Amino acid sequence: MAKEIVAGIAGGLVGAGLMKITTPPPPPPNITASREIIARNLVGAGLTITLKPSTMYKFAIMLFHGDGEADVEVRIQGETTRTIRGNEQGIELIANESITITAYNSDPNINRYHPTIEILSLSWS
Repeated sequence: MAKEIVAGIAGGLVGAGLMKITTPPPPPPNITASREIIARNLVGAGLTITLKPSTMYKFAIMLFHGDGEADVEVRIQGETTRTIRGNEQGIELIANESITITAYNSDPNINRYHPTIEILSLSWS
């Protein structure tokens, strides 16, 4: 009996224009996760190389494994520039930013290794 009363009241309110029937909420976004690994590699003596060209990330976690050499400086360039040495471990969070990753070998005589970089990212639409 109570259900019928509530349904009658709701129907009357809708009919009188006092209550609107709303559409259901939109479905949740499609979320995609990805993992990229930039393998440890040599950087020529005194050279700068691009490890990752300009890429837009909605959300990403970058892990620097610290398995490179101290003479190599890795730069993450976006809205700001962050720097980490090849032999240092680190974590960077990226949100709604386009970044470029480069490695610079400050040793003018010897090829040196940049660290392994792991990028875990989420995107959605």
